[in-house]
Formats: sequence, C-alpha cells, structure tokens
Amino acid sequence: MPVVVAEYLGQRTDVDDVQIEPVEDGSLVQCPFMIGHCSKVKKKLKPVCSVRKTDGTIWITCQHRLCATMNGTLSGHQIDVLHDIGRTVFHPSVRADEVCVRREVRMTVNDGTDYNADYIMTLSNGKSPYPGPDRFVLEMQGGGETSQTGKISSHIRLWEKAPLRTNELLRQPVSAGTIETNAWRRQQEQFIVKGNISMKTWKGYGIVFCVGAPLFDYLKNKLVDANLPNLRTYNWTLAVVGFSEDKGEEKRAGSVPYRVDEERLLFTNYQTFVQALINQGEPSLDAFSGTFMTLEGRVVQIPRDGIIEGRN
Repeated sequence: MPVVVAEYLGQRTDVDDVQIEPVEDGSLVQCPFMIGHCSKVKKKLKPVCSVRKTDGTIWITCQHRLCATMNGTLSGHQIDVLHDIGRTVFHPSVRADEVCVRREVRMTVNDGTDYNADYIMTLSNGKSPYPGPDRFVLEMQGGGETSQTGKISSHIRLWEKAPLRTNELLRQPVSAGTIETNAWRRQQEQFIVKGNISMKTWKGYGIVFCVGAPLFDYLKNKLVDANLPNLRTYNWTLAVVGFSEDKGEEKRAGSVPYRVDEERLLFTNYQTFVQALINQGEPSLDAFSGTFMTLEGRVVQIPRDGIIEGRN
C-alpha cells in the first residue's frame, strides 16, 4: 500500500499556499516540535516527520514528532501535547500549571540494565484527586518504521532537484508502507518492564502510552478478544492514549495538528493487560509434530502424541 509524505520538516504537504523548500543534508535546522536542531537532517537523512496512509491516518516516522523528550526548555508544542495528556488522564479541568513532568528518567531492572522513561507525570502536589494513578510513567511513540524507506528518500531527492518544485509533487504516492508489527514489538517490552517498575515502586503509580492512531488500532486488533475492563473512571493503572489528526481545523501551512482522540482511549489494569499479551498465542500442535531431522541428517516423523513410532 503506498504512502505519501505528510510532513517535511514540520510542514504539511497537502496545502499549496506556501511552497516547501528543501534543506541541505547535514545542516543545522530548527526542529518545529522541540527547542533544538532536527536530528534527521544532522544525520543526513530526509526530514520526513510523518507519512499518510491510504486510509488517511498519519504514521509518525520521527522520534521527536509526537512529543520530544530531550532535556531543556519545553517548546510550545510539547507543552500543548503534555497538557492535552494531563487533561485526558487526570481530569479535563486540570490546568497547565498543575501538570508536572520529569524527562528521560533512568529506571533500573534487576539485571543492572538501564531503561529511560520518556516522562514521569504527576500534578503539582504529587497527588491526584481523580480516579487513576497519582504519578505515572509516560511513554511516547518513537519513530515508526516504513518499508522501502529508500524509495521515499529517492522520491524526495527527485523533488529537490525538480525544475518546477511544488508541494503537489512532494505529496505524490510512493510505493512504501508502514511497519506496525515492529513498532508493536518494541512497545511490548516497554509495557512489561517500565510498567512493572511503576507497579513495584508504590501503590497508586501507573503507566501511560501515547501512540498515533495506526499503532493504537493495531494494538486494539491484537487484543480484541481480551475483554479488558474499562476503568477510566475507576482505579486504572495502565492507559493507552491515541493521537489523531485534528480535522476540525481548517488546513493551513504548518504542521498537521494533532490531538488526543477520544475514540482511541484505553484505561485498564496493568496486570490484566500484561496477561492479555501473554495469552495471545493459540495451541499449535502441528508446530511440535511432523517431519524432523536428526543431527546426522536422518528424516524422522514425530507424531502429535510425542511417541516415536517403533520406540516404547
């Protein structure tokens, strides 16, 4: 399924009022979503922040697009996103000056391995008067992978060199795709390890994952039979918060507006969620029987009951 470049260095490609200009590989250019330089351009990569799938949803391709965690002063974009999250997981009445965060917080597991929580979020007095955790690990979706990434880069190079460079040319479909499977695999470890640390640390702590709409939908389909309890107005300990393009705003030059999607929210119990992850597999008798080969190259048939023919 083809994709189109949705944002180039924070500029949406589906408007033509302002012509997007290419940037030089390896140069220092301002990231539109944090106070700092674009990490992709510095690495001589094309500054594709996101791509649009054929169903219209946005797939985040840059680790800093949703809400960067790098230390320093928070940008206006980061403040808006974090406030939106605070109002969603605590209460709609929560003010920006009540929401408190720490960034890139080190968390150690029992084998000595270090993990970094993207954020720790709480309210200004460390307590929440609302249902749910007082404090929680807050994880942001990093850059999602695409298949045929080289084709996207080649397409952008052709646009850069085109005699008549237009936004319409930049947003032409490319034969590439999104790889939700890989993003989900990475997230599972984060769910289990960082969530467990949070649960062990203190009663009343939790974990929240913020992801783009395609990854939320992929996760929901994975757990469709899990019957996870909806605990949004109770003592939930794990939440998945989906972000979608805000199509209520008129299209204009700049970045694609994002907001928490009220149709893509999951508030549930951490232990129940982890159990649902474990219970995804089904019995696979055929995988454990059939044609095997000995280490010396002899072919043997292993029956389903585990008893090899001719052996007691």
